[in-house]
Parts: sequence; structure tokens; C-alpha cells
Amino acid sequence: MILRVPEYYEKFSCIASRCKDSCCAGWEIDIDEDSYAYYNSVEGKFGKRLKESMYEADPHDDGGGYRFKLKGKKRCAMLNDHNLCDLYTALGEEALCEVCTEYPRFSLIYGDVEQKALSLSCEEVGRILFERTEPEKLVDIELPGNCDDGEDDPAYVAFMEWVQQESVNILQNRTHNIPERMREFLAWCDRVQTVINYAQAKEDMSVLADWRYEDAGHELREWEQKNIEGKEKPVRALSYEDFEERFVVFADMEELDEEWVHTKEEFEKLYHEDTYEAFLTEYMRSSDYSELGYEHLLVYFVYRYLMNAIYDYDILSYAKMIVMATLVVRDMDAARFYRNGGKFTMSDRIDVARIFSKEVEHSEGNAQDLKEMCMMEEIAKVDALCRQI
Repeated sequence: MILRVPEYYEKFSCIASRCKDSCCAGWEIDIDEDSYAYYNSVEGKFGKRLKESMYEADPHDDGGGYRFKLKGKKRCAMLNDHNLCDLYTALGEEALCEVCTEYPRFSLIYGDVEQKALSLSCEEVGRILFERTEPEKLVDIELPGNCDDGEDDPAYVAFMEWVQQESVNILQNRTHNIPERMREFLAWCDRVQTVINYAQAKEDMSVLADWRYEDAGHELREWEQKNIEGKEKPVRALSYEDFEERFVVFADMEELDEEWVHTKEEFEKLYHEDTYEAFLTEYMRSSDYSELGYEHLLVYFVYRYLMNAIYDYDILSYAKMIVMATLVVRDMDAARFYRNGGKFTMSDRIDVARIFSKEVEHSEGNAQDLKEMCMMEEIAKVDALCRQI
């Protein structure tokens, strides 16, 4: 099998109690069945505390499974006052459940590849990523074994691997500014989606290779021109109406952390019909506005979301999620810029990305709400998104 990771992947090391935030607070921590059985076998005083710190979730309301109870401020029952894990201290690293062992890593398996990356909800990951000046790239590490279950179409997997790399190439093209790259990325994924739809209609994934190598037939070219979503080139407009409409789904998300509540409150106080465009424009014209920072963010979102289209063939919705998420982070950045009196530092960039990632990526429901918005709402149409960029 192949382990595919960003080249900075191995640079990560947990900074433990030196972390300003905690990955052991603000979200439900699932316990896998093997760990749950082991924890129930632990004896003595700590074993008693461990058993009292776990519960079985309601399968109807919370999806079932086992979890750690949360204390005040949604802190894990195993987290002590020094932001250290008592379970780790008492039983060792090998006793951690799968979620705690893997975080901040996340993975997706397709074909014989396990693609892994690091979540921006961890501030140390943000530091590693945003302090880079060179473009990110994926590296392949050959490992023994095989993770291919035979269910993924090899032709489609190969096509999507190429699409992912081409998407990254577009977003890292530094001869264009970030808005131009984002529009080109959306247009590219729009075209890719029409070809995927055509291949599905024909029940022939070999069509994808024909299109990739510019050997597509006349029928496919006509299909593409007829069915592509983004037919117009809208004029850019940083309007409050667009901001208000795209933020609706984020405002209604499950609140996982007080920092997200404060973000929404800050938006309500700061952004109005007569202020939004001025604030965004001032921030984007300032010396603290970083094209490089948004490049890193966009590529991160590509690695986070795009290859999920392996399973549902809906690459365009994931592309829209990537752009929509970036626009909301930009709104958060501008608000932080204003709060700081016209300054936005590297620490701010890391912190804002952490807050957004923690709110959206630590909840399957929140991430699904965002995807559904990008599938269904007019504000998330390709032309509408290009206008907002």
C-alpha cells in the first residue's frame, strides 16, 4: 500500500501543555470498542475513575458508540488542570483510544492509497503550515500490505488523483493572484464534474482518460458546453447581502466552542450593509493580507475534502466547500484585523484557522450542513461564488 502525506507531515510533534488550546476540550471524544473494553478491564482507583468517565451514547440521538464524559467548558474527564492527559500518565501512550492516538491526523483510503494530513484545528499544525514559504506537495511512502478492498474503480481513482494534483497546481500558480486562482479552480472543477456526469451516464469511466489526454469525442464536448454550471463571468462584488446569505449555514451550526460563539457575535457587531465592503477592502489592501496564507489554506482544504468525491462523484460540491470555507475564513480574518486596530499577525492567522477548523471539521453534522449548502443554495452556485471572491 501507499501512504500519501504532505511533505511537512513528519514535522509535527505535539507540544502538550505548551498549547494555548486543547484538543481534549470542545468536542465529543469517541472511544473505539477495543479501547472501551480495555478501559473497563483496568482495576484499582484509576480504573474506577476511568469507568465513571465513560458513557454509551444514544444511538438515536447521537449515533451511538462510546465516549468520554465532558466536564466544565466541555473538557474531557481525563484532562487535568495542567492540560495533560491523566490516562496517558497512568497507562502510557499505547493505552490511548484511536481518536486520541491519531489526532490531529485525518485520513482517507482510496484504491491502495491511504492519504493522510494534519488538521488546522491544532495550533501547532497551523504554525508548521503557515510559516512555510514553499508550496506544499504530497509524498508517497510505500508500506507493506494492501488496503485496496476492490470496490473503487481503478480508472476513476487514477483520474481523481490527477484532478487533485491539477487543482493544487492551479491554486499554487503564483503568477495569478488568489481571487484569480480561486475562480480558475472553480471553473476547472465545474468542467471535471460535467465529464464525470457524462461518464456515469455512459457507464464508461474510460471516458475520463480520453478527456484527460484531450482525446474526447464531439459528443462529450457538446455535453460539457451544455451542462457546465458557470456560464457567465460575474463582476466581483464584496456585498453585505452575499456575506449574510453565505454565513447563514455557519450561524446555524452546532456550537462546539465558545470561540465560535464569539466569532458570530463579532460579525453581528461589525458587519452591516454600510460597513462590510469597506472593512474587507481595507484588510485586503493592507500589508498584513497574505496571498501565501490563503494559498496554504486552499491547498489544505483540497487535501481535506476533494478526494471524498471518490465515494459520491460530487467533486463540484467539494470544490464549492473549499471556496466557501476560504471566504468565511477571510471574513474572520478581516474582523480580527479590525479588532486589532489594523493589524493581522501570523499568530492571528493560525488562531483564526484553528477556530474555523475546530467548528466545522470536528462535527460531521456541521461539515455535512456545509456540503448540503454547496449542493443546493443559489449563493453557492459557481457564478455566485466567483462574484464573491
